[in-house]
Amino acid sequence: MDKIITGSKKITKVAAILAIIFAAYNIALFAIADIWHEGAFWVSYVFMIIAFGCVAAACVLLNQRQYVPRDWMFGYPIIKHSAIYVAVEFVVSTIFMLLDSQGIYWITPFVVQFIILAVHLVFLISCFLAKDIIEDVETKVKDATTYIRLLQVDVEMVVSKASDPTVKAAFEKLAEEVRFSDPMSNPNLFELEKLIAQQVNNADSCITLNDTEGALQCCNRATLLLEERNKKCKALK
Repeated sequence: MDKIITGSKKITKVAAILAIIFAAYNIALFAIADIWHEGAFWVSYVFMIIAFGCVAAACVLLNQRQYVPRDWMFGYPIIKHSAIYVAVEFVVSTIFMLLDSQGIYWITPFVVQFIILAVHLVFLISCFLAKDIIEDVETKVKDATTYIRLLQVDVEMVVSKASDPTVKAAFEKLAEEVRFSDPMSNPNLFELEKLIAQQVNNADSCITLNDTEGALQCCNRATLLLEERNKKCKALK
């Protein structure tokens, strides 16, 4: 939560700085140049406004997310992409504003600056797509490794509950085998993994009833099933 709050404060500061820069840009621009210009000047001015708007939109989007999205190609955060776009657009728009007095036709600055905007939007979208894909992969990996983590806990609970040295030693060995098992599960192994968990639960019940022989049999079955599960994990990759 602290990380989210800190990120929100940073984004708020960036937005405030952006507003000051935007105001300063307009004051400086119209203090140097009057408002009587041809199409190239106003096209460039509009694209510069769009550049500021893109940064503002990025700040709003970031304020709604816990982590900063990065693009696929360079790994740059979205704010860096926006800053680069504003800098490039500022240089290009200034050049075309200066060329406006030379009678340059408005279509040329429009096409050039539209291409720059399109490139920026591609990188901007890729940042959020990359973040969504990474989150989806992480969620799937977490779900796929849940079974083996829970099985590890269940077996260790049986070890701590067992009072008979033979049973304790057998389940300690099983716990070690679970620890080094393939952590990634597979939907095709659901029934097999269910049987392993069932044997561990049966062993827990046997220990409660002081049924040493039954607990050892459950451990042996669970071990064989776990070995089968791990072999099938490799085959399914």
